[in-house]
Amino acid sequence: MKKILTLLFIVAFAVAAKASSFEAAKYFAQGNSAYTNQNYQEAIACYTRSAKEGLSSPALSYNLANAYYKSGDLGNAIACYRRAELFAPRDADTSANLSRALSQTEDNIARKEVPSAIRSFFFLYFYLGIMEQLTVAIVSWIIGWFALSVFIVSRKPGLRSAMKKFAIFFFIVAALFSASFLHKYYDASHQGVIVAEEARIHAGPDASYTEIFVLKNGSEVKVTGFEGNWVKILVSQEEGSQAGWLESSQIKTIL
Repeated sequence: MKKILTLLFIVAFAVAAKASSFEAAKYFAQGNSAYTNQNYQEAIACYTRSAKEGLSSPALSYNLANAYYKSGDLGNAIACYRRAELFAPRDADTSANLSRALSQTEDNIARKEVPSAIRSFFFLYFYLGIMEQLTVAIVSWIIGWFALSVFIVSRKPGLRSAMKKFAIFFFIVAALFSASFLHKYYDASHQGVIVAEEARIHAGPDASYTEIFVLKNGSEVKVTGFEGNWVKILVSQEEGSQAGWLESSQIKTIL
């Protein structure tokens, strides 16, 4: 009886997953159609629904960003372009559209770009998307554990020596790419974009605290803390950094 129930659960889960995937693809296609017809608000609604149904891809983030941009919402457009860039950093269209959107913000507060020397030294970190790095990490862990298993059970000295080297090599690769993935994930989840037309930044996590400055739509900030419906941010500018609090509805993180 337990086996039958388990089998039914697996079948039901597979059917539900397939149905969810179908729904996500359907809304994505509807979003593309609405975008082609210049109905950008409908496109945004369809793309957002597709994401809720489980679709997560650079194409979805990029198309959603374009729809926001065409509708005049720079903040959400920049956040979605950044997300698309996170998954597909080598895409030229994403980079070009992101640069164009950033150039149109009022405050002109954008994330500081990493110096080219550092980008060259950590080439793979910036070249590979976040999911590509996760894939390399997982595959490397699997190969490493397989090589270690062969090393343990084998009685052939030559094979044991080779498998030991393989295991060490792939465990090192797995650890490096795991760390790289976690750093990218942490960084993206703590990078925010102002999506309100005007966000009033307060000295504390409540509107009763003193208003210390104002940020316009599209400004990029670093998220450093949360308290209830309030978010603590850090704004980096040439003259220095400023910290403050704003309502969570006024900001969107990359992840």
